[in-house]
Amino acid sequence: MVGFIGVFALVNVPDTLILLRAKSLGFGFAGVVALYVLYNLSYAVLSYPAGLVSDRLNRRVVFATGLVFFAVAYLGFGLTDTTRWLWVLFPIYGAYTALTDGVSRAWVADLVPADSRGTALGIYAAVSGVGLLVAGIWAGLAWHGTGHVPFVVSGALVAVLAVTLLASGRLFTEPEPDTGVR
Repeated sequence: MVGFIGVFALVNVPDTLILLRAKSLGFGFAGVVALYVLYNLSYAVLSYPAGLVSDRLNRRVVFATGLVFFAVAYLGFGLTDTTRWLWVLFPIYGAYTALTDGVSRAWVADLVPADSRGTALGIYAAVSGVGLLVAGIWAGLAWHGTGHVPFVVSGALVAVLAVTLLASGRLFTEPEPDTGVR
């Protein structure tokens, strides 16, 4: 699972670039702030239901569904040339975050023995953080004034990751065996 999270982190560009994309499409300061508020509202409203669903269903499926929302949002960010679509895409992006943020941490906690959860969550955070740094660098280098390329590349790759995760069956769902060796 760490490898999967690492690959995802490498294409999950910083939110700052999403806001920069909104600005490049013509939004001023107030418009960019309004979009970010819309994103956070969507994230806040959907986080609790996403957690409930992940407690009742398979966390892998909930997380993969979140990746589908990510792919749709990023492909939209990369392909749109109009500001109107951003009013739709930002709440979709908020749904991605709601379906993956807390769910991914719960999923990691499910996969490791209780006495290793802190370490596992620390590794998860480190891998995600390093991946985000690398994603920000490559996306910045590929920006070319408009930001089309990083969002289309990221959206397409995450769509493949989502399908892979949905098709993986029991992979990534069983806890690591406790061998007693520390």
